[in-house]
Amino acid sequence: MYYYIVNPAAGRGQIKNLQDQLRGRLDKLGIRGEWVKTTGPGDATRLAKAAVASGHTTIVAVGGDDTVNEVINGIDHDNVAVGIIPIGTANHVATQLGIITWPQACEALAARRLTSYSLIAAGQKFFLSTLTLGFETDLDKTVDTTTAGLRARAKQFAQSLGHARHFNSLKCRIEVDGQFTLTCDLFTLSVANQKFLNPLADNRLIVALSDRPKARLKLGSVVWKTLRSGGQGTLDDTATTRFLADRVVIETEPPTGIMVDGKVAGRTPIAIRLTDRHIRFITEKIVADFKGAIGPK
Repeated sequence: MYYYIVNPAAGRGQIKNLQDQLRGRLDKLGIRGEWVKTTGPGDATRLAKAAVASGHTTIVAVGGDDTVNEVINGIDHDNVAVGIIPIGTANHVATQLGIITWPQACEALAARRLTSYSLIAAGQKFFLSTLTLGFETDLDKTVDTTTAGLRARAKQFAQSLGHARHFNSLKCRIEVDGQFTLTCDLFTLSVANQKFLNPLADNRLIVALSDRPKARLKLGSVVWKTLRSGGQGTLDDTATTRFLADRVVIETEPPTGIMVDGKVAGRTPIAIRLTDRHIRFITEKIVADFKGAIGPK
């Protein structure tokens, strides 16, 4: 049976307007299942743990990235499938899995195409997608990026560009797989599972470091991409250095916050590692995992 963990606050409470349509669509597809709502931070983790203990093998996060991350932190069995109905303000994880709208998500849930990913651990927290530190994290403390509208966006960009010009690069020390150490000054740093970015790739950490762009136009482009991604990192061609690893220990001077999917999730120094804990996600397309093609079970 499908088990739906619903965050009623996600996407500024839009589930209130979608609930009847959504449940009606799930009924038609024959996958309505059990429906529970969260009441506060950490509740989705508790509910996911309880669902697994009760024998549920398909758990669906109805919300945004925060809800998804809480759900996967409550699952420690690799026979459980995780689905997403994206109704949050930030739906980076669902989008990367090819799921854009809630009607599309319902169809994907019914088809139940599965892809297995290794989770990343940052300290005691697990996540699937992107960890960032540096300019993006510092920006979150100084610029209000929550308001919408053209004037608000223009103001955000102007403030963010000014902040970028005066942001002091961090002194950074990165120990890689216990084999060598990299020291550098960095403007931004992103860590992700490369398979999350490319489903045909292996499960490995991809670490991307960027210097502050010297050209004003290039700096403006980086700031704009940061605002559009919600501080989730882009791992694009602006990176100065990239490398693959299984474990990195990151220290910065001064110590700084880290963000997971645009939300503050800890501080440096911190150890980040690719784990042997796998989560099977319901995705839009069938892809090969580290053992071969995975289909419905």
